Amino acid sequence: MTSTIRENTSPYRAYTPPLESGDVLDAAEYWRRYGATPDKVKAERINRKVYIMSPLRAVHHGNPHLLLAQWIAHYAMHDRTLIGSDNATIRLNTDNDPQPDLCLLRVNGQTRFDDEGYIIGAPEMIVEIAGSSASYDFGEKRDVYEAAGVGEYLVFETIEGRIAWWQSKNGQFAEIQPEDAIYKSILFPGLWLDADALRSANSLKLIQTLQQGIESV
Repeated sequence: MTSTIRENTSPYRAYTPPLESGDVLDAAEYWRRYGATPDKVKAERINRKVYIMSPLRAVHHGNPHLLLAQWIAHYAMHDRTLIGSDNATIRLNTDNDPQPDLCLLRVNGQTRFDDEGYIIGAPEMIVEIAGSSASYDFGEKRDVYEAAGVGEYLVFETIEGRIAWWQSKNGQFAEIQPEDAIYKSILFPGLWLDADALRSANSLKLIQTLQQGIESV
């Protein structure tokens, strides 16, 4: 005697699988699963692959994140056409929904907000804090941001103190080189970054150098 499986009565049909690191999902399935995930779980999707955020150390992430958030906020408050955002998921394109540490948007620029409040499109600037030089922030994610048309991309690697800042030129990233340990944005006049102040967590010097940049414009 054979048995017949009645799929329409299966208790599994209404079950939404949880997000797992390594899942490869299209946009619709990613957002379906993310919607059923507890709020405390943070994730992003890069080239259709899901990455679940790990617990973050204050020294290697939380503290420098705050420094760079202050830096972005100080610059943005001097230009009413700019909006800074912290840890916001970006619906970048059909294969990518990153959640960068910080981003800077221009009003009526490359992005817009959808009805749910998510950022749609490629921000004018993205900032990431990385735990090591092997982080995918320097590799796969950088390539995704480059292809999507992100205007500038800044990565601070906190263990070795590496800083990398790229500007989009004709669809490709070109690295910005510092002048006397001061990085200067191409897209945002006066957005200066004091590398030594960032590495030493000297918030006062970081903002003083930035203010010099703002006043130089």
